[in-house]
Formats: sequence, C-alpha cells, structure tokens
Amino acid sequence: SSKFSVNHSINVSNSWNQPGWAYTGVTGSGALTDTVIFSRRDVISTENVLNFKYNFTNRMGLTLRVRHYWSKVDPKQFYQLNNNGDLGTPSLPFTQNVKKNYNYFSADMLYTWEFARGSFINIAWKDLAETFNSHFEKNYVKNFSKTTSGPQTNSFSVRVIYFLDYLSLKNKLKKKSD
Repeated sequence: SSKFSVNHSINVSNSWNQPGWAYTGVTGSGALTDTVIFSRRDVISTENVLNFKYNFTNRMGLTLRVRHYWSKVDPKQFYQLNNNGDLGTPSLPFTQNVKKNYNYFSADMLYTWEFARGSFINIAWKDLAETFNSHFEKNYVKNFSKTTSGPQTNSFSVRVIYFLDYLSLKNKLKKKSD
C-alpha cells in the first residue's frame, strides 16, 4: 500500500574450483615465512535481505533493513607459491584446516521526519553481528542463530538537517534593522 511495504530478496551464488589464497606461513615469533599456499576451492554464498517501510504521513516514515550474508569456502586442492611466482605441489603435505565460514548480520532502522520544507530529523539504529570460523554449519537456521547470538555492535545516532533560505533570512534581518 502507499503506507506499508515489504520486500525480500535472496541471492545464492556458487563458484566451483575457484582459485584463491589459503595460508601464509608464520614462525613461532610471528614472522612470516616464505611458505604461501593457494587452493582450488568451492565458494558458496547466500545473501538474504528483508526491507520494511512504513509511512506515518507523507513527511514521516520508518524503514528497517535486515541483511544476512553467509559465505563458505571449502578448499579442494592445495598449491605452493614457488620463488619464481608459479604454483606447484606443496613441498610438504598441507594438512591444516583452512575452511572458512563467514557470517555477517546487520539490521538498520531509520526514522525520518521532514518537520519543515527541506529540513529533516533522522534517528538511526544499527546492529551488526559477525562470525568467522573454520567449522561449517550445514543448517541455515542454526548457522543464523549462532551468528545472532554472538558478539554484536550497536550504534544510535540523531541527525538534524535544517534548511535556511538565505534570501528570506536576509530580507527579515534587513526589515528588523530598518
């Protein structure tokens, strides 16, 4: 309707046998070594976005955008970067778990009020949760639940934008001084 709308989109992308960085060797003291590992990997990403919008009047409204992004990186074969810049079979078998499971959840709510022509009050709330680990969760709902139950960052802001008509203001000031 003209007052309320809901919009949902989902995007799933699969990249099979994609090349990418997997590991850089590090010594016990934290210094980098010359061991750099790349992989042939499968990457599966899912993005869910849900938008709500409610207009109280033609000058006042509330919007909410909720987004969940989930990306899984599953290496299939490993390659070592040689000194001449070529990829070859690793000198030692590479057995580390370099699977990547990345989740990003955000919720953004914005209240907007145009209290005078060209002048606005915006009140925004933002919530962000992010997880990154090496263990895949096969169930989307369980994965989402783990993401939203983890550490979150919230922010709240208020912004006032006021339009000043310079010519009107100049004329009013001139009349007062006359």
